[in-house]
Amino acid sequence: MSFHPVMPGMRRIACVAAALLLATLFRAGAAPGAAAPGEDSPAPRLNPRCESIASKNLIRNASFECGTTHWSSLGKPTGWGGDLSGLHGGLDSGTAWHGAASLRIDLGPGITPVTCFDVWPPARVEQHAPLAANVGWMAVAAGQPLTLSAWMRASVPGTKARVLFRFAGSALKPVQQAEHEFTLSNEWTRYSVTQTALDEDVCVAIGPDMNELPGIAASFWLDAVQLESGSEATEFEAREPVELGVATGRYGNIYDCAVPVTLHVSGSNQGDQDTSVQLTLALEDYFGSVLPGATLRVELPRGRPVAVPWQIAVPGKGHYRASVAWNANDRDHAQSVVFAVIEPYSHDDSPFGLNHPATTRQQLHVLSKAGIRWVRTWAVNWEWVEPVQGQVSWTAPDAQLEHITAAGMKPLIVFPNPSTSWATSAPSSVENRLWYRLAYAPVAPERLFEFIGNAVDRYRDSCTYWEFLNEPLWVPDFCLPQSAGYQVGDYIELLQGAYRAIKAEDPDATVLGGLAIEPKHLLGDEFLSSGGLAHCDILNLHPYGGLTPPEEFIAQFERIQDAMRASGHHKPIWATETAYYAVDDAPWTPWLAPPGHFSAGLLLPSERTAADYLVRHAIIMLAHGTGKIFYHEPIEGPVNAGAMDIENTFLGPDAVPKKSYTALAALANLLGPSPVYAGRFPAAAGANTYGFAFQCGGRAVLAAWVARQEEESERVALTVPNESTACDVMGNPLTGTILTLTESPLYVESATLTAEALLAASAP
Repeated sequence: MSFHPVMPGMRRIACVAAALLLATLFRAGAAPGAAAPGEDSPAPRLNPRCESIASKNLIRNASFECGTTHWSSLGKPTGWGGDLSGLHGGLDSGTAWHGAASLRIDLGPGITPVTCFDVWPPARVEQHAPLAANVGWMAVAAGQPLTLSAWMRASVPGTKARVLFRFAGSALKPVQQAEHEFTLSNEWTRYSVTQTALDEDVCVAIGPDMNELPGIAASFWLDAVQLESGSEATEFEAREPVELGVATGRYGNIYDCAVPVTLHVSGSNQGDQDTSVQLTLALEDYFGSVLPGATLRVELPRGRPVAVPWQIAVPGKGHYRASVAWNANDRDHAQSVVFAVIEPYSHDDSPFGLNHPATTRQQLHVLSKAGIRWVRTWAVNWEWVEPVQGQVSWTAPDAQLEHITAAGMKPLIVFPNPSTSWATSAPSSVENRLWYRLAYAPVAPERLFEFIGNAVDRYRDSCTYWEFLNEPLWVPDFCLPQSAGYQVGDYIELLQGAYRAIKAEDPDATVLGGLAIEPKHLLGDEFLSSGGLAHCDILNLHPYGGLTPPEEFIAQFERIQDAMRASGHHKPIWATETAYYAVDDAPWTPWLAPPGHFSAGLLLPSERTAADYLVRHAIIMLAHGTGKIFYHEPIEGPVNAGAMDIENTFLGPDAVPKKSYTALAALANLLGPSPVYAGRFPAAAGANTYGFAFQCGGRAVLAAWVARQEEESERVALTVPNESTACDVMGNPLTGTILTLTESPLYVESATLTAEALLAASAP
């Protein structure tokens, strides 16, 4: 599931209760349980930040003359999965109160954005109040009045608008919120509200609230937003006379490799005379290498916004950070734009998936484009379908399955718990909240098996893969806890019944079983030696990477393979939860990881390290009997509160890709839907050198790397055979027939050699 706190002297524990608490607090921007900084250390402040300047209006791009730069949307949290991702709304150049454009937000049946998440419990939220939110925290004087004003109108008079102030000081303390409401007309009207600053930083959100009229179609326009010190609204001014913004114009800043990379520069000149501004671009790639830069001069006539396309040269596919600098209003300005260039994945199936769905359909499409085609969903839980005996409703899981399949992705349904609050054998001393009573076996197991059969019958047309229980026995309190006396045999007995129930409804279904355990824990071997594999088709594992180098998993997987052979049953493996984590842009500065936040406590030094590890880890698992790999977990926190996004393996705030996204996209395209392992480098290649070959349909693919960067005199060379090609971890072609291995995998591909022949011809 798994927010997994790391406790001193204890193994990793899947502490879902902590997850809910953390998710709730992080939605408000807090980091619970974090140690306070020392007396002489500055309190960490939330990112991103707006630079403080001597301006009346604190808000950047306040009248949308620079496009939608510096704006996103804030919605209602969905389960613990997250919020809206990106801006719901667009520019309207035909309707404006100030300048040439306003922000238009359309809502109504078929238009209102919908978010979904599958725990706890499953939630589907129609976002009837997608507030436009400024990106970045602004410094203010705590205890002093602030006035927010904006010009708004609505196509349906009498509809509501909502204003939300969010205040923060130390990032390790909860965010405080203040809300206000207005009633709109269909004429442009200025609305204002004064609010005492509750802390030293603020961000704001403003927009329509159609919660009282959810079935009505309406359009809203927002313009000339102003946040200023004082207790009354004064005449609107832009934050600066000359403003510029740079954007990709693409959701998530993701380009197809066949499309030129074009940035869109938008500018506004509210000054007294025409001017021009020169922009300078510095570009850095996945490896941290500085690429050739570029310049662009933008002419800004007074009183008229401009939009200029800026095509920039990139060497190919990859992950890039563009830093754009310019001088205007006698000040230096800078903006960073992170973007990815990938080859869209073209196959229907792939080895890669997600543990839990991404919250929005747009996020699912972005992840699918990178070759992530599966979602492990928790939505089909007996408690949520039949919370009261005899009162059955499939509405919640139906919505979750539709969310996945409508995005073209494939579901793996896990039955996370064995019981319901009314069917449980839990003693009365176990409190009836969350999953605590659901963790115990049912009094009448046949009722559980009946529910499972009904679920398979209902969803058999959209799902043929079923997993029985999440992390039983080894995770305290969650599922058949050992503290309650449950043993491996108890799980196997229930698994046997579940297996029969699934196969009775769909003989072609595939059942995943096991303890969903980390490979290093020997309790999983007891499941194998006790005959558990006789009652499932695939063994589930949760090989979380943490801070462990991927190569250390080789011995663990070899041990598990030996244990399967010794048991008399040898089955494929699916890794139904795993991840490596890193963030190059910390959610607060100075960074301090809060204890109790699983991924924040396991951050690798950089996103490149995490991406390299993730690829090496995936290749090792695929080479050791693993068919599918599900990454934990695609959540997105509210705008300007990025602590939740740390847990997102592939995407940062507003779905901007992390380096793992581009690295996995390249790997997925090379391997295709069904890679077949063929062999690895012999021991003679060196203990630090790794190479694994796969037959991928009519192509052979070799992935190779060194686990640690060697001294110059000990570099490892790889041969690229005739009629073969090589590429780097981003999928870009490499030249030459002798290549030096690094910690970032490189690939050799051949359409004429078999995988075995490619391996032999390439080995150092």
